Amino acid sequence: MPLGSWSLESAGRRGGFLVAEGDFPVLAPVTGAGGRTLRSRATYTVVRGLAAPRCVSLRAADGRYLRHSGMRLRLSAAEATALFGEDATFCPEPGRRKGTVALRSHNYPEHALRAHPDGIRLDFLGAARADPSGSFLVRAPWAR
Repeated sequence: MPLGSWSLESAGRRGGFLVAEGDFPVLAPVTGAGGRTLRSRATYTVVRGLAAPRCVSLRAADGRYLRHSGMRLRLSAAEATALFGEDATFCPEPGRRKGTVALRSHNYPEHALRAHPDGIRLDFLGAARADPSGSFLVRAPWAR
């Protein structure tokens, strides 16, 4: 997964992008006709992993990071703790379909992000890889 600004589209829900909504990211439709605020909330800066440079961390436009807490993906301000770095680090792996990526948790390596009706959660890696809702397409950033 390349560093820089990107948007993540769910491979299981075409047109559903990972959008920073309050404290909990959701999958939401985003189009070129969408407002500037929505396009900004659907764009993340991918940086070297806070806990492992071979992995990645994702920062929202407002400066908060995607991290897991209680097995649920959330947005949190950076904390100078080892736990925060671990929770905010994901290791990209090939997703279910060619050209997609699964985001495995750095500190729970048997778990990866997967879309659920109530939000994005960590799920067992096998289940996430078997279901397109556990894979993402890395797209050009909506915010430009």
